[in-house]
Amino acid sequence: MKESWCKDGGAGKVPVTQAAWTPVGVQEEFASVGAGGQDAVSARAVLDYPMATPWKRWCARLFDLWWENAVIGIVAVYVLSWIWPAFLIWIESTFASKLFDIACLPLALVLDAAVHALAGNTPGKAILGLRVGLVDGRRLSFVQHLRRNLGVWVSGLGFAIPLVCLFTMGRQHGRLNEGQPASYDGERYRVRAKPIGWGRRAAFGAVFILLFAALTGAEIADRVESRKTAARLKGPSFSWTNPATGRSASVSPHWEHTEQTSEDGLVLHQFTQHSDHAVVIIAPEDSGGMSLPQYAGEFTRSRSADWRMREGFLEDFRGQASWTAIGEQDDGKLRLQVRLVQKGGTVWRVVVVQSAPMEHTDELVNELTGKLWDTVVPGQDQAP
Repeated sequence: MKESWCKDGGAGKVPVTQAAWTPVGVQEEFASVGAGGQDAVSARAVLDYPMATPWKRWCARLFDLWWENAVIGIVAVYVLSWIWPAFLIWIESTFASKLFDIACLPLALVLDAAVHALAGNTPGKAILGLRVGLVDGRRLSFVQHLRRNLGVWVSGLGFAIPLVCLFTMGRQHGRLNEGQPASYDGERYRVRAKPIGWGRRAAFGAVFILLFAALTGAEIADRVESRKTAARLKGPSFSWTNPATGRSASVSPHWEHTEQTSEDGLVLHQFTQHSDHAVVIIAPEDSGGMSLPQYAGEFTRSRSADWRMREGFLEDFRGQASWTAIGEQDDGKLRLQVRLVQKGGTVWRVVVVQSAPMEHTDELVNELTGKLWDTVVPGQDQAP
């Protein structure tokens, strides 16, 4: 057996046989390397990186918050519109929209922590070579990152309250410039930056500008549309006259009227709700000698390819024979309501198509359809 020699504190040589060596991962003092060797090696490498500059941290954070807040906003609008139909009306005001953006920020920071935990980093930090970790270089867990993000929200972003956030961000920038850690990092967390080349910086700049342009464009378009909608809804009702009967109806500014002609030459008067969540169509058609049940059967068959029509029923409507039915599409996300009324040789139809949440437009639809029927079959409080 071969022997090797090592010095023992300068007191002499002690023979050590090769059989005495064991793998590093088995030795107790290196157990952490054996259990998570890649993390340990990565942590030691991160400790060699310099601390990230304030501007790099700011750019990375801003980039990540932009796309994270956009994702949370889209999801939140979809969910809240189902739970609270009036939400779509509430958010149309500029103040409500800004308040909603502020409310989405904490959830965006939760998403930030989740992305970091699953992917090892967030896009903005990854492109700029930044890494958030513990003081010893180890990666943060989801809970640790979430706890740090809570500090960012409070001490760094000032709850995203205008003016307040300027003071909180200025304070953190000053601490970093003085070589101190941010208050939400304290003695526990550190943000280090791996050196990157100009190509990577240019790529980040290009993506940053594109994201900024996309979000700014969407914001401008939303503001223009909001102003137009607000001006329109504040305007007076308009009068629509039924050309077949000569009777008029006062229509809410929530609706826009257009006249269209169907493929078979039928003139359709269409009323579209301002947010495109409802369409109401009124039209007369010659019955062709058919009874109301026969006409209703033909109408149902003509719609069966696109709609799941429930069985309709006959009823008296304002003293006239009437047939009504409901259809659905896209698993209930679209609803069709139809009422047919026969007067002599003419069948009048009022068709309503609503997109979910239907509760958002039910009141407007009921008001409009009532007024449209007043121009065909006046109610008891209407002059004949």
